[in-house]
Amino acid sequence: MVHHAALARATGVPADQVLLCEDGDVVSLDAQGLRRDGRVPAGYLYVDGTVGDVGHGVLRDRRVLAEEGVVMVVATVDLHRRVLSGEPQIVTKGWVHAPEADELLGEASSVVAHALEQAMADGAHDVEVLSHHARKALGRFVGDRTHRRPFIIPVVIVV
Repeated sequence: MVHHAALARATGVPADQVLLCEDGDVVSLDAQGLRRDGRVPAGYLYVDGTVGDVGHGVLRDRRVLAEEGVVMVVATVDLHRRVLSGEPQIVTKGWVHAPEADELLGEASSVVAHALEQAMADGAHDVEVLSHHARKALGRFVGDRTHRRPFIIPVVIVV
């Protein structure tokens, strides 16, 4: 659009008659000429190419993914002994770049490990319950440290 406006001016259209608009600008053309006439909500719509209506929840999820990223924690637990089988692994996309945030990711792993150990010590023995504890602990840590709310995906593997 910027180049179109520049082309119009370069071909002799007076600058006061060149209108450079953005997504959401309403433009009216009548006897008085061309002018901006308000705004409407506009922005990116995250769709996947399928035919049909994409629900509000799907669009909300896609907006969060695009703006906040995703953080996945993978933890392996031994439910018989009620212990972790190694440190939880943190994987991020669109949240922080791992080489620049090794310390933050290490802290996040420790926070999740502590939450899972505490949950198992308190009697948790169900994957869903442990996943909930991991999500809650990681979500609180991420929010407190970065003031962002990425998608949190906990994966608890039982051995």
